[in-house]
Amino acid sequence: MDEPVPDTACQPFQRFHAELVDTAFSPHRHDTYTFALTTRGVQDFDYRGETRRSRPGAVVVLHPDELHDGRPGAEGGFGYAGLTILPEALARYRPGRSLPFLAGGVSRNAELMTAIRTALSLDEKASVLEHESAVIELAQALDAVSDAPAPVSPVTRAVVDAACTLIRDHLEDGISLAELEAVTGQDRWQLCRDFRTLRGTSPARYLTQRRLDVVRDGLACRQPLAELADAAGFADQAHMSRQFKAAYGISPGRYARTIVQDRSAHLPHPVLN
Repeated sequence: MDEPVPDTACQPFQRFHAELVDTAFSPHRHDTYTFALTTRGVQDFDYRGETRRSRPGAVVVLHPDELHDGRPGAEGGFGYAGLTILPEALARYRPGRSLPFLAGGVSRNAELMTAIRTALSLDEKASVLEHESAVIELAQALDAVSDAPAPVSPVTRAVVDAACTLIRDHLEDGISLAELEAVTGQDRWQLCRDFRTLRGTSPARYLTQRRLDVVRDGLACRQPLAELADAAGFADQAHMSRQFKAAYGISPGRYARTIVQDRSAHLPHPVLN
């Protein structure tokens, strides 16, 4: 979920795993695609107005910026191996198309499962070619099980890419829609519509999520929360904690104790064998 870097400053995907017994995630949303292979137990979550259920052999597929929660669906909890990928990482290999969308939230599609397992299984010595091939395989598998994506012009994509670069360059001090208008040449209303089409979220939430990326990286290194809040551009630790829970459904401290992030190495889960 680090070696390969696409045409953005953000890594294309991150991997993580968790074993949950009594932990529940409150309703939240984030701006990545999230894929979670259930490795044991039953995973229940509310998504798009319905309660969904995933058992071993299924994968949870969450679209960017869709509200959802998560909880054990049976005694003993559940475990999962997860993968998150930025929409722009998929877009690099899907020129001219908007984001794919799988409405149901759970899939047992064999090709999609294989693609996710491939990405989860890459080790720290995998080549750039292997990483890029994994993203392409995942994009193709996701397209095959999703609604047909609408076409997007190269000009629209270039404007949104430029806006993303500007936002990432101003994580600490922030940036306004007026400034994005001035630099991209696109009026704010159209920019926001195009941004959601290609990134699944708004420019403001994109800024918040990139700041939270800094926080999550720091949590993996056990950095103090107050220092992380300052480094990421939040007003203070309380502000950061509120935004974190809104994005991930649990507090930063609980996240650090619950979610094991993988920064480069192979995740040796039985489901991958």
